[in-house]
Amino acid sequence: MKRMGNKKIAAGVLSLVLMGTAATAWGAEAVKSETADTEEIVITANRMPNKKVDTPANVSTVTSRQLEEWNSRSVADALENVPGVRVISNGLGANEKHILVNGDERVLMLVDGRRVSYSMGSMSTRASFDANTLPPVDAIDHIEIVKGGASTVYGADAVGGVINIITKTPEKTSGKVHVGYGSWGNQQWGFDVGGKEGKTGLFVAGNREKISHLKYKAENGDTKKWPGQSNSTQDSLSMKLTQDFTDKDGLTLTYDYSTLDGFSPYAVTSYFGSSYVTKKTNNVSLMYDWNRQQDNSGFVRAYRNYYSYNNSGDMHETDWALEGQQNFALSDTNKLLAGLEYRHAEADNEIAYARKKGYHSRAVYLQDQWQFAPTWQLNTGIRYDNYSGIASRTSGSAAINKKFSEDSHAYFSWNQVFKVPTIDDLYYSYPGYFGYYSYRGNENLKPEHGNVYTLGYDFKSSPATEWNISAFYSNITDAIEWPMVDYTTYSYQAENIKKQKKRGMELSVNHKLNKHWDLDASYTYVKVENNNEDQGYIRDLNYAPNYYQFGVRYHTDDWMVSLRARGASGLSKYGMHYSGYPREFYGENRYLTLDLNARYKFDAHWTGFVSVYNLNNAAYAEMGGAVNGQDSYPMPGRRFIVGAEYKF
Repeated sequence: MKRMGNKKIAAGVLSLVLMGTAATAWGAEAVKSETADTEEIVITANRMPNKKVDTPANVSTVTSRQLEEWNSRSVADALENVPGVRVISNGLGANEKHILVNGDERVLMLVDGRRVSYSMGSMSTRASFDANTLPPVDAIDHIEIVKGGASTVYGADAVGGVINIITKTPEKTSGKVHVGYGSWGNQQWGFDVGGKEGKTGLFVAGNREKISHLKYKAENGDTKKWPGQSNSTQDSLSMKLTQDFTDKDGLTLTYDYSTLDGFSPYAVTSYFGSSYVTKKTNNVSLMYDWNRQQDNSGFVRAYRNYYSYNNSGDMHETDWALEGQQNFALSDTNKLLAGLEYRHAEADNEIAYARKKGYHSRAVYLQDQWQFAPTWQLNTGIRYDNYSGIASRTSGSAAINKKFSEDSHAYFSWNQVFKVPTIDDLYYSYPGYFGYYSYRGNENLKPEHGNVYTLGYDFKSSPATEWNISAFYSNITDAIEWPMVDYTTYSYQAENIKKQKKRGMELSVNHKLNKHWDLDASYTYVKVENNNEDQGYIRDLNYAPNYYQFGVRYHTDDWMVSLRARGASGLSKYGMHYSGYPREFYGENRYLTLDLNARYKFDAHWTGFVSVYNLNNAAYAEMGGAVNGQDSYPMPGRRFIVGAEYKF
């Protein structure tokens, strides 16, 4: 009785503290879900293990089996199959790939729970990460995607959502090698190998992909080879070393490396150009964790992330961080976690900064999980962030979950978000070419802040049919954009706009026709509006408001064949930018692409595969920008790859 009383007091005090500034926070660390019958456990909703049906969040998972069946060549490939997630490519080759969740580029990227998003940022969008620099697919155990604000336990950048990539942990000795060849001189090689001897484990995975040239679909319907150079080579390596002291505690050392060298083609008026780009990441972390799988588990972790980008000048960023977390079981129905974070981010840009720029950030957070009735759960949280020389803020979260059965639940969340300007937002200064295409940061920028709401219902209408329905709304004050401030010289400057609203919904369904055939479909609607002073709300035409997916899958013990369709509609060919200048946005107002993947298992060791991308050879672009009907960042035309893998 005394413990129950203490529990109620603790939960009540925390709830009262948050009552007016509350919102919900989620990240993503799902346990494997190799089959549909496996119970999904999500950890990052509160950084504590919960059944998905007990989690008040819109959560999607991608398992290692799905990565394999989709023949995913990268994390970006896999995420394109997730409802509510968009991978926006700035065109062909070595151009950036930005990930949007619920129509928002402010997405926090994690690898094994540690932050890998850049503090330097990206001027082309509000994104702070290039998906090209993620670990190789062969290193990944599973991915969890949480859609909705998550600032309480993850801080800045977690506005649209959080994506956590969980790499494989050394277990029994096993390995795999694969090789593939395809269109346009495409070559792929990869491997993964791991094992555990006693209390020491090691896992290593690597990948290389080369492309000799690229083709695109022109506005007249012809498939053309890109004029000039468009070749690229990408290498990635991931390593995890574990040393257990007991079955409940130990050390984990991880190392991730990637490099991408090649040309990033782009179109400007009638001139089709290419810019040579080199990107590198070099990340290392060391973690000690204790009381694994227990209610009083915890960890401390130190890590260093390094990112460099060269395109007519060197840009570097180095982040050092230290973080720790401890979970507490206040009772059988009430759990609390507490965490501390410190990070030092510093960037050096020889063409745009007068000297090295950066900041220190410090944070403390609490997250409470209270099952106040047998089928009801209330999650509340509070966080304090301090960014040296920029801003400090306290934010909160709250969410409620109602479980109807082991297959259905409804949830509502309110998350207060806080996003500081990136280093580029504040300090970037580039004069352009003879006064044209200049870019200027703004040291007087205010942090972005606001609220994100999510409402959802997941259920099964039959044992074979699963539905997911959710709606979201975000209202951001002092949103940061890089509008064109001078149309005659094409000059851009970072500015705070008055308000930004995003609203939308997601509907997805999965249906098993029989033991061999599966169907899935989804529809996502997103509307983005910006209010810049006296203009009122103007729709941001960079986004496709309607996005559709459909998949059909055939599988036996030996065969796996899938056809996936992706489409968008409502794109604007021409319109007025909210900065007040006219602009051509897209060459097409709608598009549909088809991808075909097939795998055949010859025996326990050998598997052959073939993938055909953009099977219908559609002309389309994922990023706005066009001249005379030709997309400035066209996506590749039809292409294929054939290969084999060997497991041991």
